Amino acid sequence: MRLKGLFACLTGLVMGGLLTVTASTGASAAETIKIGLIEPLSGPVAAVGTDALQNFEFSAAKINAAGGVLGGQMLEIVPLDNAMSAEKTTQQLKRAVDMGLKYVVQGIGSNHALNIIKFVNKHNKRNPGSEMLFLNHSAVTTAFTNELCSFWHFRFDANVDQKVAGLVTQMSRDSSIKKVYMLNQNYAYGKSFQAAARRIMAERTPGIELVGDELIVPFGKVQDFTPFIAKIKASGADTILTGNWGPDLVRLVKFAAGANLPAQFYTIYGGLTSSVGGYGADAAKVTMKQINEFHENHADIPADVSQFAMDYLGKYQDTWYSDRHRWVIDMLSAAMNKAGSSDAIPVGRALEGMTYQGPLGEVEMRASDHQIQTQLMVSSLTKDYSHPISYKGKDFGLAFATDGVISRADTTLPTTCDMKRP
Repeated sequence: MRLKGLFACLTGLVMGGLLTVTASTGASAAETIKIGLIEPLSGPVAAVGTDALQNFEFSAAKINAAGGVLGGQMLEIVPLDNAMSAEKTTQQLKRAVDMGLKYVVQGIGSNHALNIIKFVNKHNKRNPGSEMLFLNHSAVTTAFTNELCSFWHFRFDANVDQKVAGLVTQMSRDSSIKKVYMLNQNYAYGKSFQAAARRIMAERTPGIELVGDELIVPFGKVQDFTPFIAKIKASGADTILTGNWGPDLVRLVKFAAGANLPAQFYTIYGGLTSSVGGYGADAAKVTMKQINEFHENHADIPADVSQFAMDYLGKYQDTWYSDRHRWVIDMLSAAMNKAGSSDAIPVGRALEGMTYQGPLGEVEMRASDHQIQTQLMVSSLTKDYSHPISYKGKDFGLAFATDGVISRADTTLPTTCDMKRP
């Protein structure tokens, strides 16, 4: 009996110790909230993906340095490489589920964003209590916050229709624009751009003629843009309106520069630092305009935003370009603190209708469709600047200067979203 008692005592001590270790381990694990970033970290557009990873890691580090969320829990960005492959995007989503991630962030490629929306919708329906949110930083196909809207999806970037509305509004202010040629990528995003531009130009710039409208095979498949440049020249276009990005835009610009094409570019993504690096000296040979939410040479940027950009430049020798990446992390952190939880449903509810001070004023995560409502700016590459564009430590001797600010009134568009909430 004594031996049995001793054995029971020892067993209790061991089990108690194991419980203590388990509880301690659980508490330690709870101190980190992991956020999966599904982007191309290899392949033809890896530069864009690795830049996004760097941005999100820096933004999360800022939150952690300020004490984290929920009384001290830290944020961790988990890189998940999809190599711009639909199959790998699905694989990484399954991996995120296996890791127990409550948040996935993505934005490079609307086809992959659509995959994520469908996957997350299905996962959350089948796994109550283990829901995840999709935080979309740059995949801008308009349908995602219209007919495909979902409680589980939040978009922190202006959608295609909003950006095209901003570009066309700025075009309406330029009386020299007479003829426009459109060239876009042949997938969901490029087609969304094309449809929006046709409609909004007819509404806001009826005096401007659309003299060309083409779709190209996307993601670096077109190596020679000579035939397109010839058609643009023959059309007499003075402006190229394009949603192209990455190598498809870089090559288009370089071929245009080489042919001395007398047409300006109105773009969504012409200012990506990796793209400016790709243009090289040819950037100075074209008139390049972009629309986005921030550039550091704009007057009256709030001091905290400017300091954030300077800190980023100091650490990476890269210009801070996508301020919306900061919004994703800051607004997610604020939503967790407001909800008092890191679970998807209460955090999602806290994000709905949330406002945030962006570089041009207050932005809002519209509750009806989870589409950010924001001011935008159109700017041009110039040699007249205070802060030059830097990428991987190289100063390009160029920067963006503001042509015009597009108000929220000009970019707030109706939605067809019929949101189903948990």
